[in-house]
Amino acid sequence: MKFDVICFGSAFADVFLKSDEFKTVRSPRVKTGVAMCGIMGGKLAVDELVMTTGGCATNAAVSFERKGLQAACIACVGNDFWGQFIKRELKNEGVSLIHLQTDKSRQTSCSTILVNQQGRRVALVYRNASNQLAWQKVKWQSLNSRWFYVGSLGGDLALLTKIVRTAQDKKVKIAFNPGSNEIKSRDQLVPFLKQVEVLLLNTVEAAQLTGIKISQKTAMFKKLRKMGPKVIALTQGSQGAWLSFGKKVYKAPVFKVKTMEETGAGDAFGSGLVAGLALGLKPKDAIKLAMANSASVVAQVGSKAGLLWQDEVKAWLKKPLTIR
Repeated sequence: MKFDVICFGSAFADVFLKSDEFKTVRSPRVKTGVAMCGIMGGKLAVDELVMTTGGCATNAAVSFERKGLQAACIACVGNDFWGQFIKRELKNEGVSLIHLQTDKSRQTSCSTILVNQQGRRVALVYRNASNQLAWQKVKWQSLNSRWFYVGSLGGDLALLTKIVRTAQDKKVKIAFNPGSNEIKSRDQLVPFLKQVEVLLLNTVEAAQLTGIKISQKTAMFKKLRKMGPKVIALTQGSQGAWLSFGKKVYKAPVFKVKTMEETGAGDAFGSGLVAGLALGLKPKDAIKLAMANSASVVAQVGSKAGLLWQDEVKAWLKKPLTIR
């Protein structure tokens, strides 16, 4: 089967618990100086519970499907209730499961996300089957797609090698959003970037990859371009995003929306940008679609509820957003 996009990465079951009893406190005893907590030994009332699917591969695949692109998901789940839950949700969205792996000896990866009334969160992450995605089980010769969208692979550079080589052989474009484990392997990672069409990073990751301060974005882009990607996107939360198409750099602000919860914003941005390019949109419109997809996601709870559908895209593209 011919796909527009095949998505590689993780698959999670996500449970969101929202409560105004989750309090933020400042403390020098935590890394960021701010923590979210409850009373030891107490019971906290939960105002909202959402059960959904997450993980970079499933988030991106659903995003592409909703925009009229045919998508498949290459990830790994367990042979349990949550694995069946993920499969059912993906199938309902139209995502192909033909390449999805099931590890019968592992439990499906799950996250429990605690959300306060300001939309701030703490995620309790249980990684299990998602880390068992095996390159040996992928039917590489049968992969037929215009794009490979690659999220975090847990630092599995052997899998990344197979993805890149297959893309070269089949002339498939690669969009790559590396995770922290890939970034840590900087010296091994950089050679792969020569084969990447679209590189997606937040500014912290870009600083780690280049060794350049976040404030020095011109120098950062210059160094990243030398690594090979044709399109480079740097996101910085509420401060917006910077995108390089060749030597042209665009600055995009965020759409102003009420933030309900931020999980999946990065996946929404990346998949929105690549969807725009796959659909043939001009650079500014592709950027606008990325910002719109992300804004719509943070306005709802969960990483998929707000992902834009095809018939919503035109309305968002007409909304004012100055990209310069």
